[in-house]
Parts: sequence; C-alpha cells; structure tokens
Amino acid sequence: MKTKILIFAAIALMLGIAIPSCLKQGEDTIVLEGSGVIKDNPTPDPQPEPDPDLDPDETVISGGYYFQIDNAKLHDDKIPSGSCGELTDVYMNSMVLAGGTNIATIMTAKRYDKFYIGIKGVDGYYEYSPEAVEYEDWYAYKIPLAYSMDYQRDIEIQISASSGDCVTGLFTQPIKFVKSQEGALNIVLTFDNDKDVDLHVVTPSGTEIFYGNPGGTFEYPDGKLAYMGLDHDSNAGCYIDGLNNENVVISEDFIEPGEYQVYVDLYGNCNPSIATNWTCTVRYKGELVQNTIGKNPATGVFQIGMDPGFSHDELSNLVIKFVIIQSKSGFELGNVTFKPNQPSEATLQKIARKR
Repeated sequence: MKTKILIFAAIALMLGIAIPSCLKQGEDTIVLEGSGVIKDNPTPDPQPEPDPDLDPDETVISGGYYFQIDNAKLHDDKIPSGSCGELTDVYMNSMVLAGGTNIATIMTAKRYDKFYIGIKGVDGYYEYSPEAVEYEDWYAYKIPLAYSMDYQRDIEIQISASSGDCVTGLFTQPIKFVKSQEGALNIVLTFDNDKDVDLHVVTPSGTEIFYGNPGGTFEYPDGKLAYMGLDHDSNAGCYIDGLNNENVVISEDFIEPGEYQVYVDLYGNCNPSIATNWTCTVRYKGELVQNTIGKNPATGVFQIGMDPGFSHDELSNLVIKFVIIQSKSGFELGNVTFKPNQPSEATLQKIARKR
C-alpha cells in the first residue's frame, strides 16, 4: 500500500496534479501535505508542559473542576481536529458563573454526527451527539455545558465536529469567569443571548428575592459574613452587560426549613427576532436539590416575538419548587450590620418603572 501511494504522489507531482491535503493515517500509511512534501510516519506535535500553578483536577477535563455534559462520552486524549471546513456560526456566552450553564448553539448548513468539546491546554474532551433541529437549508445543534461549583478561572473552549471520517477545524471561544457570592443555597439562571431575563426566588417565609428586593451581606461582630440575595441583575432594562446569568445565594445562617419557589421571567425581550434558551439550576451544599415541581436543572425557551413577562403582583412562571427539611434552626441578628446590595442605575429604572 505504501509503495502505491509513493508512486501516485510521484506521478501527481510530475503532472501538476494537486496532492490531497490529508490522508487517513494508520500503521502503514503516510501523510501527504498540500505542498507536495511526503512525510513518512510524522512525529506528533509536541504537547505543552503542564501549568505548575494548576491543581491536578484542573489539568484534565475529567477532574470535575470545569464542566460536565450529560450523555456525552469522555475521552482522555487530545481533541480531534482536521481540515474539513470550519465551525463558524457557534453562539455561546463569553462569561460564566460557578454552578451555571453555558448553552453552545451551532448553526450549520452541513449535518454532523458528533461534536467534540474541550479546553485549550487541558487534557481530554467530550464527545457529544445532539439531535439536529432541521430547517429549510440548515441545521441547529445545542450543547449544554454545566459548570461545577468549584470552577473559577478564565479558559478557552474548543469545539470541532465530524461527519463520517471528516473532522472540522477547531472553533475557539474565550470564556471569562465572573466571581459571585458563596453560600449553602445557590440558584443560578443562565440564558443564551442578550435579553433581560429575571430570576425570582420566594422563601418559605414569603420573602421574594429578585431585582426589586436584592438583599445583601450581613456582618457579625466577630467579622463573619453571611449573604442572602440576588448577586447579579443582568441586562437590566435592556442595558446590555452580556453576562446573561443571574443567581440567588443564601448562606447557611439564613436557610429556612420549608418550601422554596423559583420563577423565571422574560422582563425585556431586547431582540424579539431570536428565541432565548434558559436553564435554571438549584444546589444546596453543592448537591442538586430534589425538587417537588419541575426538573432540576429546569430548562425552557422564550420563543421569537414573545411578549415580556408576567405581572410581578402575581408570579406565574414557576419552574422549580423544592423543600429543605433540615437547616440551621434559628439565628440571632443582634448587632449584625446589614450592607444592602447596590442596584445599578438600569435596575433602579426597572424598579421605578410602572409595568
């Protein structure tokens, strides 16, 4: 076989025929470069040295530090890439929160069988086969990346795709980590484009935590801090910040036993020409809660042209209901100092606006 390939290459060069830019490699095959240079048993590209500042779990995608993709197959080697075109129409958030989700949407005129998702400089990748949503002349694929509660650094996501034996080049998206408050109860809402989508949480005592009652930080006389409130109000009033995440955090000191209700509201449809996918995830002490209504994570879509949300006097878009049975029984506020969250100017305008 090797002799036949060499003869073909020599004839092609004499006749001025373009040599294929790539050839499948096996034990007894060679790679033919587009320049006409023949390389026998090429040496693999050198791998970068591990970053000494990273913990062991941060050097491999399987360590649980970064993100997970449900129903995906995990590989320990280098992410596949090839010369069969490029993925160009890939849409995903460029900023993420710990415990949040990032939905990568790929729009393409070609149908793909598999997608490969990795992180630049980190070993391993996910292999994922999402269902295609077929339109007249193109396909849409969605890949949900669920970030861990430990995640807290900037990375570069890499994605490639394959159809049969043909693999695309790598699409790369820089991801910026945005720090949030920490607490026993974490409720994170993520949406996949620049709209004003709001998170509302109603506690067992009836307190509603949302942009109009964002809570804040409590400081004890000994310097200990506790938090209860909304950490981010993204794209308030369609003043776009691009975060596309909101989260409610409650420290253990303020966890009430009883039923919690979680609502998601499309407050402002800043671009009615596109749909908006959202995901809401609830964790208590790092674990997904067992909900009584809805799924966890809960997912949904605000369709193209959808009118902005519900009346805030009567919450209607309930997505998750769950119960916490055991918690810290009671707390003494005493001389605790309360430092309220300071809403942005855009959020203050939302609060003042009559709906």
